[in-house]
Amino acid sequence: MHANTRAATSSNSHTAPAGMSKDDAIRRTSRILRQLYHREQQWFESRTPEQIQLLTQQGQLSLSEQLHYGELAFVLLHLKPCAIIDFAGDRSQLNSYIAAAINPTLRDLNAVGAANAGVSRSCDGATAACYPRPFRLVCAQISGQLASPEVSSWTGAFVVYDEEWRESTEWTRTNLLNPSNTLITEDELA
Repeated sequence: MHANTRAATSSNSHTAPAGMSKDDAIRRTSRILRQLYHREQQWFESRTPEQIQLLTQQGQLSLSEQLHYGELAFVLLHLKPCAIIDFAGDRSQLNSYIAAAINPTLRDLNAVGAANAGVSRSCDGATAACYPRPFRLVCAQISGQLASPEVSSWTGAFVVYDEEWRESTEWTRTNLLNPSNTLITEDELA
């Protein structure tokens, strides 16, 4: 089983009105992704030096390699079916990061995705970036004994995928959230 942490839409400054224009949807989405970048920066600044050492695998990784705002943009543009959210150096900090940075961002993005429900452009099968469009991003935790050649265990990592995009949902549930799947190749992850 996997635990979903759905980001509910709520009334806030990012709630998008129904029938929003394409340009407005793009502007709002860009602003929300910039805010995710700032949330990530604030979250990292709240870590102790010891926690930063764990997150960067004793300085082997830079903090910029731990940012996820670009990965979410790839999912929104249909360039990737999902984004894996992980701090392999210290997964004990993931729940705090998800609560502080990812969940508020998904709430805000999902308000825009719901407002895009009237957008007529269909993206299934599209080979180019596809936006704006309806979407509903979900954050779920990987609970099976999944491994890859470069990561011995993905258990405890999170994945963000789009329930409105069939390929995203099917690929993520089959390859990452299926407890009977124990191995995924680096090519499949790319």
